[in-house]
Amino acid sequence: MYLAGCALLSLPLLTSAQSSESITELSCQQFTQQFYDWYVPFAQKGVNGPAWGLVLQRKASYLGPQLYEALREDTGAQAKAKGELVGLDYDPFLATQDPGNRYETRAVSWAKGKCTVEVWRSSSRATADKTDKPAVVAELEQHNKTWRFTDFVYPSENTDLLKQLQQLKKARTQP
Repeated sequence: MYLAGCALLSLPLLTSAQSSESITELSCQQFTQQFYDWYVPFAQKGVNGPAWGLVLQRKASYLGPQLYEALREDTGAQAKAKGELVGLDYDPFLATQDPGNRYETRAVSWAKGKCTVEVWRSSSRATADKTDKPAVVAELEQHNKTWRFTDFVYPSENTDLLKQLQQLKKARTQP
């Protein structure tokens, strides 16, 4: 009995910083999963216009200001183009034109005041869903004790949403 008690004493205790970081990572992951649980059904059904337009309308506070403005501008430019593709041609939150039926959050990390969450396509309906990389890696920051997305990284493409939106904007402004 005495040795068992000693073994327990030798386990590392979480410091308050580690404990706080774990809670922060967990809340970041939960926020991200709740967003995807809400969003994916809209992306699958199709709505009038791109599904991400609903995020701009209904969940704008979920987006950091730079990301919100870039998406709003891209959506507006596409709406004005009428028949011509000048904006995103894929779902920026799912990194696809053909959404799966479920996405799940997995690995979470915390660095430099930002949280990153791997978002994996976990549909059971197609073998194409089996991949060795997440569909996207969501980047988030805390603002007024809540989370908001600041960017979405596409590991398979070695790029991210903000870069894509900047390139599209540049292409629209060139003669």
